[in-house]
Amino acid sequence: MNRIDIFQLAGAQGVIPPFNHTNAEAAKHILTAAYAGGLRIIEFTNRSPNALEVFEELVNYVDKKLPGMVLGAGTIMNEQQANQFFKAGAKFIVSPVLTKTVGDFCNENKVFWCPGAATPTEVIQAHEWGADLVKIFPAEILGPSFVRALRGPCPWVKVMPSGGVTTDANNLKQWFEAGVVCVAVGSQLFTKEIMQDGNYNLLTSRIDSLLTAIQNSREANREIN
Repeated sequence: MNRIDIFQLAGAQGVIPPFNHTNAEAAKHILTAAYAGGLRIIEFTNRSPNALEVFEELVNYVDKKLPGMVLGAGTIMNEQQANQFFKAGAKFIVSPVLTKTVGDFCNENKVFWCPGAATPTEVIQAHEWGADLVKIFPAEILGPSFVRALRGPCPWVKVMPSGGVTTDANNLKQWFEAGVVCVAVGSQLFTKEIMQDGNYNLLTSRIDSLLTAIQNSREANREIN
């Protein structure tokens, strides 16, 4: 999929969940459960010493077992990491910060790029440097009002809140009402029951419920507008 395809998929799904697991087999179960719940785009974060090795196994697994699933890499801090995960098969790159060298790499290789930003200046700079989507981080501190205010003078910005977004219907409604393309929901989905206890059926149920809640939030906003 090209950058436009990935943007459209992220927008249609309404969520790009980030997760990490040090055990490749457990991570495969997580992907399978998320896929069964209806998820078709997901971010594996570079937050463990063996993240790249696990990611390589997941790419092969997705190619063979999960048709249509788009797997990207998150917590990418520099060009070297972007290059490593891109070579391993990452379809998109997500960062918690705005780094021009990562943006340059993604643009040169035509990779979907979603850097992090916490100010209007950073959001606009990210778009000027070629970001396809900008991660508003930390969303819990900035809140939906930040997005709403930002989109007043800059209605063309494409943003995704991350860090503090919940699966609560009212919380989701506020974010989509503010004008986000999609949200990032991680810890609310990948809890201890799932990550340590292996309750993958619970994850499938949560994914299904989240996608339904997002759809309902969007429909409610359309009715208001």
